[in-house]
Amino acid sequence: MNCIKKTLSIMLALFVFALSLAVKAEKPSVKGNGVGMNVLDFTSVGFDGESVDGSIFGEATVTVINLWQRWCGPCMIELPHFLALHEYYSETPEADVQVWGALYYEYSYEVQDAVDFVNENGYFWNHMLICDELLAVANAVSPEGLTSIPQTLIVDRSGTVRAQIVGKVDSETELFELVSEWLEILSAEQSAEAGDIDANGSVNAADAILAMRHAMGLIALTAEQCERADIDENGSVGVSDAVAILRSAMGL
Repeated sequence: MNCIKKTLSIMLALFVFALSLAVKAEKPSVKGNGVGMNVLDFTSVGFDGESVDGSIFGEATVTVINLWQRWCGPCMIELPHFLALHEYYSETPEADVQVWGALYYEYSYEVQDAVDFVNENGYFWNHMLICDELLAVANAVSPEGLTSIPQTLIVDRSGTVRAQIVGKVDSETELFELVSEWLEILSAEQSAEAGDIDANGSVNAADAILAMRHAMGLIALTAEQCERADIDENGSVGVSDAVAILRSAMGL
């Protein structure tokens, strides 16, 4: 009985604390009719000759894919912006963003030309060849099904295209703002899913109580439940995780 009272008292305190920390994330604008399409089942080949598939999306909260070609003038102008983006997030791996290039090509000689160009200019983020799935997204913006490049796609862990920018990204600042906005949104969504400890399809106060009781040593969660409850991904379930779950349940 004392344990129950102690748990309820702590949960009440957390409830009051959460109310004072409300945060609102606004969804950035999206462009392109390919938004909502899923490309998880794609297969391609990287510039290093290795196979590439949809498993890459599980490696980061945000995957940025830039569709480009060597003879595309606007592509050449914006490539330094993607270099800056790649360098920044490579040095900040905890931010969970990865950059990929997808080369649009019609003739085989264009592939080697692009590989040489990347090596000569130090554009050493991951690159792959265009595939049917990415081509379908690119062509979704044109009623005639014509391919327009450059394009920039924001893809989440499930392989769903969340944003599609058709044409050149005008500045490094614009690119960084786009990525940071989507990182905030997708991180919040990911945290909400992770908080569903009882796996009933929603995150509510019951999940927060489970996390708190586990943190207090009153119950032991299964390995799968601990993975869902470990919001800050530090390898353990603590009070901070319970607070995060409670905030999510309250819509904060």
